[in-house]
Amino acid sequence: MEDLREMSWIEILLMITVPGIIFIVVMSLFIDWLDRKVYARGQNRKGPPFLQPLYDIVKLTAKESIIPKGVSKFWMTALPIAFFATAVTGALMIPIAVFHEGVVAGFTTFPFDIFFVLFVLLSYGLLIYFMGIITKNPFAQTGSTRSLLQVLSFEIPLGFSLLVPILIVGGDKPADFTLSNVSASLFDSIGIQSLWLIIGLVIAFAVSIVVMMAELEEFPFDSPTAHTELADGWLVEYGGWRYALIHLGERIGAFFIGGLIVTLFLGGPYVGIVVESVVLMGFLNLIFFTLKLIAVIAVMSFLRTIISRIRIDQTVRLAWKIILPITIVALMLTIGIKLGVAV
Repeated sequence: MEDLREMSWIEILLMITVPGIIFIVVMSLFIDWLDRKVYARGQNRKGPPFLQPLYDIVKLTAKESIIPKGVSKFWMTALPIAFFATAVTGALMIPIAVFHEGVVAGFTTFPFDIFFVLFVLLSYGLLIYFMGIITKNPFAQTGSTRSLLQVLSFEIPLGFSLLVPILIVGGDKPADFTLSNVSASLFDSIGIQSLWLIIGLVIAFAVSIVVMMAELEEFPFDSPTAHTELADGWLVEYGGWRYALIHLGERIGAFFIGGLIVTLFLGGPYVGIVVESVVLMGFLNLIFFTLKLIAVIAVMSFLRTIISRIRIDQTVRLAWKIILPITIVALMLTIGIKLGVAV
């Protein structure tokens, strides 16, 4: 893993600005606006103004953050911070426009970082569970339990779907199993081996969109925070700056998971254009990645306008009885086609 002390001042500056933390936060607020706007249009509503997500964060930070009686102040403070930090860590791993050994990479890149991403996603879900449990509120605890069930149900289909592009690219060195290598080599690998590999990739991509909605607890998978049933679920006892930090962490999580889908299934920041200027190439990578991410978020937002909320038991059955078998089919197809090409 690249050590921060070995990074140049330019890399440190980029980590803070563009395409670093400031860019991630700005894009997360934009994602929030885009999601709400598309969802509103799907319901024949106007939707929020462009700066509404920023206004919401500023407004929340100015409000009082109350700690319920008998609840640990330390954990109600530490867990939202850890939640936010986990989302930022995942987002910084997404290869956007930072060059590492001539390849676009994330700020934190290392061999087998693809599998570390699964750990980050699981940590993201576990933190949601603990944030609700420690409040001792029955609504929050019920929402946390639902959230944990949902995360654990979709974690295996998510892992199998991510294996499809990894298998397509392949490799025999640890450096081959990185997000940056998969995004850079995916379409070239399909062209070299067999165009039939696209079948498994498309199926896994469709599954990943559904899993993304479940991981982010977006409609119709919003039973952990159902307003009509649980009064905001695991979030019910959080307010003020703590709620603002959690909300921003959720939006950064959308950037992270959406960026992961773009990286593994849509070629990340690549579109086949190569220019000599490193600065111009980095700028183009940033633009291409952003456009692909906007497309993924727009599709997800549109889907949730046409599907009604499903119960947690229906969510679990969907994950195990439908999503998981479909993902296994995509995985087996990819393995079979690769073996056929090898023979």
